Amino acid sequence: QSAGVADRHAALEFSASDNSFVLQDFNSPHGTFVNSCQVQNAAVRVRPGDILSFGTAGASFELVVDGAAQVGWGCPGKG
Repeated sequence: QSAGVADRHAALEFSASDNSFVLQDFNSPHGTFVNSCQVQNAAVRVRPGDILSFGTAGASFELVVDGAAQVGWGCPGKG
């Protein structure tokens, strides 16, 4: 609940089909940003270490993936 952040601002989802995270902006009035680049009414692939921020005065978050579920890692002994 920050200034400039809408109730349905954006969504972050894991895509199992290509083992990646996708950030979807819902045409928010004050924007969604990945590494200071605005995403407007679009979906973009994000990676661990990317900085996500919401609205012009919203908080910033770094995408961090738990070591047990790191993107791009297979299960030991299963390829």
